Amino acid sequence: MRLVIYGAGGVGSLLGAYLARSGHDILLITRKPHLEAIERDGLRVDGLTNMTVRPRVATSLRTGERSTMVILTVKSYDTEKAAAEISKALVPRPVLSVQNGLGNLEALERGLSHGGWANPRLNIALSVFSWGVTFVEPGHVRHAGTGTFLIGDFAGGRAARRFASLFEGVGISAQFTPDILRAVWRKTIINAAINPVTALFRVSNGELLTEPLRSHALALMREAMEVAAAEGFRFAEHEMEEEFFRVLERTSTNLSSMLQDVQRNKRTEVDSISGAILERGARHNMKLPYTEKVVKRLRSR
Repeated sequence: MRLVIYGAGGVGSLLGAYLARSGHDILLITRKPHLEAIERDGLRVDGLTNMTVRPRVATSLRTGERSTMVILTVKSYDTEKAAAEISKALVPRPVLSVQNGLGNLEALERGLSHGGWANPRLNIALSVFSWGVTFVEPGHVRHAGTGTFLIGDFAGGRAARRFASLFEGVGISAQFTPDILRAVWRKTIINAAINPVTALFRVSNGELLTEPLRSHALALMREAMEVAAAEGFRFAEHEMEEEFFRVLERTSTNLSSMLQDVQRNKRTEVDSISGAILERGARHNMKLPYTEKVVKRLRSR
């Protein structure tokens, strides 16, 4: 199958490597240093998975690219721009968002509409991808942990089931869910607890199992849960605490994506995670002191 992976950093490169290894024709849209390293030495994956593959690479998507489906793995703040380029280059086809945070669905709809796609939501599938991936350097990513991969859509499961079947066929366990928005909120709550604290204190996930970082993270998690409930997504506190500790234990040596961005002096996704929670809380006149504080600190850097 011929596929485009748009925004091939750590996650996109790992998914692309699995697909390319199984014989799929993969085009990675990525930045120039990553492109040059892959063209020179191939795309290398190590850690829990070890392989070197040579997918096609480009820095932009050209009109007329013959792809069956698109996997979008850009940072959330680039979603709308990337979707606009996709819609101008390709006729409507399934697009899977493998991204963090809230608001990607709406940004995808706006971007795909720019190129004239009618009813773009019918082509969109969202996912919750909970694998540990580190972008080590151009041409090299590390598979640090394996978790869940949930996929859902808004067209009766047609696109989502196709993507799930695709990944299952290359050895990536993926599961269809009929309530993907609830799954997105669940992951965002956990990310809102873990990512800002690890980024601010520059620690691995496992460090949040100790005080005072644990209490700080749990306070953020509870505020995120309050906003989720106000938005119609209720979660039991004991259930989310269990999930929080389970994630930390399973990914204790991992560096969160937000910490990796801080270490590379790149823009973080705080606006689509904690910032989005703060914005939605404001709609309900909610006070979120812990979330407000971390958002200010991360934005100020």
